[in-house]
Amino acid sequence: MASARPTSERMLSLYVGLVVVFLALPIAIVIPSAFNTDATLVFPPQGFSLRWFANIAARPEFFQAFLVSVGVALIATAVSLVVGTLSAIALVRYRFPGREALTLLFLTPLIFPAIVLAVAIAMVLAPLDLLRTFSGLVLAHVVITLPYVIRTVGGTLTEIDRAYEEAAHTLGADRWRTFRHVTLPLLRPALLAAATFSLIISFDEFTISLFLVGPGLKTLPLEIYNYTDVSIDPTVAAISTLLILLTALAVIAIERLVGLGKQFS
Repeated sequence: MASARPTSERMLSLYVGLVVVFLALPIAIVIPSAFNTDATLVFPPQGFSLRWFANIAARPEFFQAFLVSVGVALIATAVSLVVGTLSAIALVRYRFPGREALTLLFLTPLIFPAIVLAVAIAMVLAPLDLLRTFSGLVLAHVVITLPYVIRTVGGTLTEIDRAYEEAAHTLGADRWRTFRHVTLPLLRPALLAAATFSLIISFDEFTISLFLVGPGLKTLPLEIYNYTDVSIDPTVAAISTLLILLTALAVIAIERLVGLGKQFS
């Protein structure tokens, strides 16, 4: 007969279960609220209606803002992955004067308050005529996503034995072949994690974007904020429900294509 689990293990399982419930609770509230018949954002819903999803379709500014957020997030993530991966390799694998100071410089966006960082970025972009532009918004999002890529990829690099790369050099592979066929496959889980963090951080960014957007250039979080400033109804819950659905579909697609679970196992 199997022995009972230790009390500490049961307490840990209970704690994990409570954390999962706490994290899932907003989703359990938002999704039903999106189908509410009442014109106010309340829970529990008073009935079932699709009128708030129709309201999204009737407001093209939401779709336009969604496209801006997706475009900025994708481009910022791509740039951050390239620059961040190369920076992480330089910071982890090489020793040079000022290495520690450069590492701290790359990580400063994680330390400074978002409002301070937003003002600083706006002051830098204004003389370059990049304020209120799509390019300036992308550059700002690269600044805030780059530290996550460097930390994630750098942490994985410290765990990779350099003997694999040295063996490739011994067998005649040059630096590019070694990076492409040895280092890069070993970094794949870190790159997937870094891309995920970068996309989420960029898509959800509000404070910095508030200082950089202009007429015809608004991200979805800002468009939702502007909408709730006038009216608070289940439309915002309907938008959140659609985003949850899109996120779930994206995760399923990534799992089918690249085996996300295997990459992190």
